[in-house]
Amino acid sequence: MTPTEVDAALEGLRAACLGADDEARAKGLVWLAQLSPVEVLLLSERGRRMYWWWYSEAWGGTPFWSDALGRGDLLTECVASLHANGYVREHAVRLLADREGGVGARCLALRAVDHVSQVREPALKALVERPDVVALGVLLRLRNRFHGPAALTSYGERFEARELLASPDLVVRRFAYDGVLAEMASGEIGEQLEVETDQWSRRRLVERWMAVDPVVAKERLLGSRYVEGRLMVLYDGSDELFERDELEERMLDRSSRVRAAACWRYRRAGHEPAPYYRAAWEEDGAAEALAGLHETGQRFGAAEAQEALASSDSRLRLAALQMWPPERPSKQLLLTLLADPSGAVVRYAARLLATTPGIRYDDVSAAAASEHANQRRAAWRLRRELGGWNRVRADLEVRQDADEELMNAGRQDLHSWLMHHAATTYQPLGTADREAIRAHLDRADLPRDVEDRLRFLTGTR
Repeated sequence: MTPTEVDAALEGLRAACLGADDEARAKGLVWLAQLSPVEVLLLSERGRRMYWWWYSEAWGGTPFWSDALGRGDLLTECVASLHANGYVREHAVRLLADREGGVGARCLALRAVDHVSQVREPALKALVERPDVVALGVLLRLRNRFHGPAALTSYGERFEARELLASPDLVVRRFAYDGVLAEMASGEIGEQLEVETDQWSRRRLVERWMAVDPVVAKERLLGSRYVEGRLMVLYDGSDELFERDELEERMLDRSSRVRAAACWRYRRAGHEPAPYYRAAWEEDGAAEALAGLHETGQRFGAAEAQEALASSDSRLRLAALQMWPPERPSKQLLLTLLADPSGAVVRYAARLLATTPGIRYDDVSAAAASEHANQRRAAWRLRRELGGWNRVRADLEVRQDADEELMNAGRQDLHSWLMHHAATTYQPLGTADREAIRAHLDRADLPRDVEDRLRFLTGTR
C-alpha cells in the first residue's frame, strides 16, 4: 500500500470506530484481518506519524476513544491500539488481552515492543498465550526495535520450528530454519528443498546438505534445474567428488555461470576446457559448446568465420562476430550486417562499427531508413556512440520514428545530453549538421523550453 492508501484506510477505520454504522465496522474488521504483516506495520507506522489526526475535532480526542472502547467491538480495540496516546493504547491492550483470534494477536504484537511499559508488558503477557503465525511475522519484523529481541524470545518459544517451515511468510520460514537447520538430516533436506521457494533459504539448505552428505547432494543437485544448487555443488565440493565426464557434462550447461564453475573445476583437475569445447562443437554443433569456445577466449579461423557468418542459424552468425580472427571485420561487412534479421547480430555489428575508424553519420543511412525497427535502433545506437553533435542529431531524428520504444529512448537520451554533456560539447557544428538539426527541430514536438535551449546551443534560432 502507498502512504496515500494507508491514510485513506486509517480515515475509514477511525470513521467506522467513532460512528454508529455496525456494517462499516464489520467490513473494517474483515479488511484488517486480510492484511499481511508488512501492511500491519505500515498501518501502525503511518498512524503514529499522523499524530494530530487522533486529536482533531473530526476524529475526537482521547475521551471520545474511551467512550468508543466501552462498546466492546474488536475493530475499535484494534484501531485504538494504534493511538498516539499511551493511555488509549493501554486501555485497548487490556481489552484485546481477553480476545481470541489472530486479528487481536497482530495488534498485541505491535504493542509488545511499545516504548511505554504499561502498554508493552500486558501486551506481551497476553500475546504469549495465543500463538499466531501472522503475529509472529509482525514480531519478527520488529526484532530490531529496542524491546524486540526480548519479545521475540518470549513469543518464539511458543512455536514448533518445524511446523513453521510450512508458513507462506518467508521471514517466518527463515526464523524456523535458524532453529532446525543444524538438526536436519540428508533426506529431510532433500524433501524441504523440493518445496522451498525462498532463494536464501534454499541456499542455506544446500550448504547444510553439502556438509552432511556431499555425495547424495551432488547426485541430486548437479543435474537439477536449480542453478544455484549446481553452482554450490561445483564450488563447495571436494576435488575427489567429481568424475571427468560429470564436469564435461556441466561444461555444456545452459547456464553460463555453471559452465564457468565447471571449467574452473575442470582446470583444477588438470584438464584444459578449450580442446573439449572444440571437439564437442565439431562433433554435434551444440550451442553450449559454441558458447564455451567464446567464453574461453577461442577464435575462429578466417575461413571458419566466413562460413559461420553465412549460416542460417543466427546464433552461429553472432558467434562468428564474437570469435572473429584478430583482424577486425571490414566496415562494409559490418554495414551489411545491420540488415541482418537477428536483433542480436545487428546490435553486435553496431557495437563493432562504433569503434571502427572512419565511420561517419551518413554511413548508416540505409539502416536508419529501414522498415525494421531493430535496424533503425542499431543505426541510432551507432550514431549516438559517435558522440558530440552526432548524438543530438540522432536523438532528434528518432523523435519522429514510428516505433514508440525507439522514440522514447531518443527523448531520454536527448534529456541526458542536455543535463550532463551540453556544456562540454566543444567541437564546432558543421553547416550540414546544423541544417539537419534545424530541420529536425522544426518537425519535433518538443517542450518549448527544451526547443529554445537546443536552438540556442546549436545556433538555429
